[in-house]
Amino acid sequence: MVAALNAPLANRQQVGPTAAQRHVTPPQRPRLVIVGGGMAGFGLCDRLVRSGVIQGYDVTIIGDEPLPAYDRVNLSTYFDGRSADELLLAPRDWYQKHRIELITGRRIERIDREQRMVFDQDGSFYSYDQLVLATGSHAFVPPIKGSDSEGVFVYRTIADLESIRDYCATRNVHRGGVIGGGLLGLEAAKILMDLGLSVSVIEMAPGLMPRQLDADAAGLLKRKIQSMGVDVQLVRRTESIAVVDNGICIEFSNASDLHVDLLVIAAGVRPNDKLAESAGLEIGPRRGVKVNECLQTSDPNIFAIGECASFHDHVFGLAAPCFRMADVLAQRLAGGETTFAGADESAELKLMGVQVATLGTTIGEFAGGNVVTHHDESGYRKLLTERGRIVGASCVGPWDELPQVRQAIAKRARLWPWQRKRFLNTGSPWSPGGAMPVTDWPADAIVCSCLSVSKSTIVELIDDGKQDVEQIASACGASTACGSCRGLVGQLAGAAAAEPITVPGSKTMWVASVIALLASLAWLVVPPIPLTDSVQSTWRSVETIWRGDLGRQVSGFTLVGLTLLGLVFSLRKRLTWFHWGSYGFWRAAHGVLGMAVLFGVAIHTGMRLGHNLNFLLAVCFLSAAALGAVAGIASSMESRASGNLGMWIRRWRPRLTRIHLWVTWPLPILIALHVLGFYWFSD
Repeated sequence: MVAALNAPLANRQQVGPTAAQRHVTPPQRPRLVIVGGGMAGFGLCDRLVRSGVIQGYDVTIIGDEPLPAYDRVNLSTYFDGRSADELLLAPRDWYQKHRIELITGRRIERIDREQRMVFDQDGSFYSYDQLVLATGSHAFVPPIKGSDSEGVFVYRTIADLESIRDYCATRNVHRGGVIGGGLLGLEAAKILMDLGLSVSVIEMAPGLMPRQLDADAAGLLKRKIQSMGVDVQLVRRTESIAVVDNGICIEFSNASDLHVDLLVIAAGVRPNDKLAESAGLEIGPRRGVKVNECLQTSDPNIFAIGECASFHDHVFGLAAPCFRMADVLAQRLAGGETTFAGADESAELKLMGVQVATLGTTIGEFAGGNVVTHHDESGYRKLLTERGRIVGASCVGPWDELPQVRQAIAKRARLWPWQRKRFLNTGSPWSPGGAMPVTDWPADAIVCSCLSVSKSTIVELIDDGKQDVEQIASACGASTACGSCRGLVGQLAGAAAAEPITVPGSKTMWVASVIALLASLAWLVVPPIPLTDSVQSTWRSVETIWRGDLGRQVSGFTLVGLTLLGLVFSLRKRLTWFHWGSYGFWRAAHGVLGMAVLFGVAIHTGMRLGHNLNFLLAVCFLSAAALGAVAGIASSMESRASGNLGMWIRRWRPRLTRIHLWVTWPLPILIALHVLGFYWFSD
């Protein structure tokens, strides 16, 4: 009896209630066991908590590492001074707070599908109603003789980094080598440099990052990395690794031997699918636990997410797809019908201080279409197009417009001939200042690509009182994965951009709006233009504009035409197929036309409000003009204001715009009645 009471919650067996308990004992919640305490497993827990689904489950998460989930994406910062606790995605008490049973340092070795139990290395068992495999991946070690020698390490976990650091601290280590010139290999090279070692990067392919970059981009990346003192050796086929008196000897079949003091193998990763395979679950042709669009394995009670899962014979190896799987599974556990249809595998990071990005379709997956390339002293940029639409991009070196490029790829925006020419000449398909700040992005634009958090989600949180990046991150997860979107989230929350972004037409919009606002207010204090009482007055000829039928018709229909044109300009943001000119330019054009129409009405009426229907029309127009001017001033300041002012403007600008539209909609009806009345009652 005592043993039963002391057993873990997941191991306890349900005991039948007594007569007194039958009416008070709540129904037992289903037991959800997550095997794998890494980023994918935590991502699922986080989404269960944020959606409230956690209230319907007893959740246990079991990891084989001694630490809870940590930020593996930024693992290379461990030697930059970040501690293991700072890398944690959430502290241990977070799990306790949300009633999640966290078990670390336990490796699950067997699944009993009939009894619905999993067993760890000590024989302890954990019962489940539904099981999620989030076992991740392990470092791939090629079948090279001597790869298990002393001084040879892999790069995957904090424990691996600690082993490398301890080895350097106890040995006379000056030179390090890295086998692998991909993402992991270059990250491993960085940690060795942070330890003060000279580094050689060894890659079998003819270029670095062969899966993501073409020969030109890989060549530029090589030169940039070599300029930092890194020795890059390409087309090297490693035959064996041997421990010698002066360190480690790497023998190549096609080049001279290389001697180092320490070697890191970072040749890629492979799915941790042995547990699933031993349980009889179906494995994909390229390894990984096979899952359907519901993320179910061949056993309907077992799911798989993250790097251990194979969807349509493809294993996703980045954080963003893992978190997307967690999103889908959390919604399905809540009873939703959401399905997984794949995920974006774009990568945007800094490798040894060099910005490298691959967005959308990569060069390795590109079957056809056109490639447009710009290369200058600052770096290398490439756009991939299919049937004239942007489907992928890559760069080596800085590219401030990457957020807008990402949006263009997501919407498969057309690359017009003049944009192609501009990109070839300048490295940007948009005119100077054409890259929109995040404040001007569409509502459905993705700000955090890792967690697929849209701008509208973040704006809603800001409106609800979440006023800094930490609060927003806690609520929706944005910026908590790779952290590259932290600046964008901060800008939405009112912080100033790292570098001022010039929005096309913002100054013009501001000037036109201020003039329009002052002109609207002037109607309240400036008396109407006086009428002349003599036909001989020179002013009489001017009065015909608002007193004569012909003058009123010419000025009136001119105003109607300008008003309609201004309304068309205001639709630029909603015409997704129209890409000529930036949204900021057309918004400024709308403001200038509005100002022009306001002065035109003054000429048309002589600044007289009129009576009855004409009075109502004039008041409606002046109200719409004044509100539009205020909204225009707010819009022009939105990308430059920061702090509390920026927060206030971003909160009120959409509301001012809506009020402006509400006041404007009666104008077409009133104008039509005004025109009809003019002709009906004219002599």
